Amino acid sequence: MFFSPFYLLLLVFIAIGLFVFGFSLFFSSARQPSKKKLKKVGKPGAPGTCPVCGVVLTPGRQIKSAVFPGGNDRICHIFGCPNCLPYPEPDVRRVCPVCRKDLKPDEYLVARVFYRTSGKNHVHILGCVNCRNGAHNS
Repeated sequence: MFFSPFYLLLLVFIAIGLFVFGFSLFFSSARQPSKKKLKKVGKPGAPGTCPVCGVVLTPGRQIKSAVFPGGNDRICHIFGCPNCLPYPEPDVRRVCPVCRKDLKPDEYLVARVFYRTSGKNHVHILGCVNCRNGAHNS
């Protein structure tokens, strides 16, 4: 059985195309990171980061907190973000930004919220329940 030069040339091009396609699939998967998303970690207290674990919050993720009634400056308890509540994910540490000690799942940060008439409100973290004198009793 004899193939014409056209069919032979066509088969060579198809074989080269399949070889290049398979080669690119093999090496592109080795270069890309795994499907697991790596969390970006920033400095706790920086805008857009969780003050408890330091993970940069993606759009739609919010910090769990409780603001108590008061005047222009109010007491606030900051519990954390979905990455560190109710239990931290394996690669996330809950740390107090003031005393630098690890926080247990039931511990929180104590802060003051200052409401401003113009611009964004200001949050000042005072410490955790461990480094604040009697903050967990009030």
